[in-house]
Amino acid sequence: MNKVGITTTVPLEPFLASGTTPVDLNNIFISSPDPAGLVEEAQVHGYPRNICTWIKGIFSVACDFDGVVGVVRGDCSNTESLLETLDLKGIPTHPFSYPPDRNRDRLVEEIGSLCDFLGCSIEDAKDQAGRVRHLRQMAWKVDELLSLGRVSASDAHLLMVSCSDLMSDPSLWERRARDVIESSSRLDAPLECPKIGYIGVPPIITDIFDRIEGSGGNIAFMETQRQFTMPFPNEDWIGSYLSYTYPFSITGRVKDIKDAIEERRLSGIVHYVQSFCHRQIDDIIFRSELRVPVLTLEGNIPGPMDERTAIRLEAFLDVLEMSFSSVYHNDDKNEKKEKYPR
Repeated sequence: MNKVGITTTVPLEPFLASGTTPVDLNNIFISSPDPAGLVEEAQVHGYPRNICTWIKGIFSVACDFDGVVGVVRGDCSNTESLLETLDLKGIPTHPFSYPPDRNRDRLVEEIGSLCDFLGCSIEDAKDQAGRVRHLRQMAWKVDELLSLGRVSASDAHLLMVSCSDLMSDPSLWERRARDVIESSSRLDAPLECPKIGYIGVPPIITDIFDRIEGSGGNIAFMETQRQFTMPFPNEDWIGSYLSYTYPFSITGRVKDIKDAIEERRLSGIVHYVQSFCHRQIDDIIFRSELRVPVLTLEGNIPGPMDERTAIRLEAFLDVLEMSFSSVYHNDDKNEKKEKYPR
């Protein structure tokens, strides 16, 4: 197999070891010239209208690949059925599961099975771990620059979310990351404004980050995108996939977000949820556990933000700005510098 689609982040090392090109099907779908047409195509094939749009888009683009690896435990509850419909079309598929108990031996078995599907050994995959770690360190630098307001949220999002497949070309991804890191030194220092955390799945609303930043918010944290970079420098290559929070209990995600709120001095959270996704239920827990204001935005069809959602976002950011300004202007100059570092 030359090109194998993936439905979300899976261990990347086996792909590089086998010489197989990984392609994140989500990125192919959302960046296509007509993503809405791909959704309609899946519905013509029988996919229901009240099923997640991402799944329908993935189905349509996956039909052109040599095989598909889908995460059936730890991501989308619809992926197992997606793989079965692709099997029906004669496309080789492989289910991958993140063990819910974070058992290392079980994860090693899953990675070994993935290696068999791709045509390599787990020892071959281990040999690629250093190369993958080197690239991820660049992604960690991009995340650090995001926290300092030195890169745009759109640039950071693209690079971090592309850590799933490294844009199907590690050398290309490395050049793009290097360009963003080097250009960050030429950007003006960010204005003093509320720091926002973005949590939840990558958005189907194509201009959501530009809308947030254009309305006075400074995105300083992207939960899932950052997790795609495996930001765990003290773990070995297997351990990084066990520390990865997204596929496991929401408890780990809550802790990760709470740490970011404290470390990055976040004023509020924008929680993006996808229509017809079981992860919408997570919003109940986030609102209960996070001690900063949370705005929940829902998307369905790919495209720009609708005006009703934009008004809600602007009102949320206005409230945060008033609170931020009140605290900021009541501090003296030295206290401001310490409390709200740029």
